[in-house]
Amino acid sequence: MARIYVDPSIRSCAQSLLMEAIEDVNRRVSCGDSFWIARTRVLEMHADEWVRLYGKEAADQAVRGLHMLAPGEVLDCETQRKQRARSAALTGAHLAAYDPGRNTWLNRAWLSVFGVRLY
Repeated sequence: MARIYVDPSIRSCAQSLLMEAIEDVNRRVSCGDSFWIARTRVLEMHADEWVRLYGKEAADQAVRGLHMLAPGEVLDCETQRKQRARSAALTGAHLAAYDPGRNTWLNRAWLSVFGVRLY
């Protein structure tokens, strides 16, 4: 299999761009966006600027790197905790408002521990 040579300066530029994008995605998810929407918006905002400033190769590597990462790999622990708490609160409010027959103590306890409804 042939090895592809990547200039180390391009690799380091792409890595710094990727770290900047990860911080931006974390900030947006902390403010309430979903991971996928936040990632798309960050790429829409920065991709053209990255190509203009660092070149197509570095920008392509940064964009591909961000697309390859799963939400658990990008988001820090505090952001993941906020996202789970927001989802559990939304599910609890939905359970109380739209499904009062299933708003039992067992379902609320399960929701508070695991973040999802039991039934």
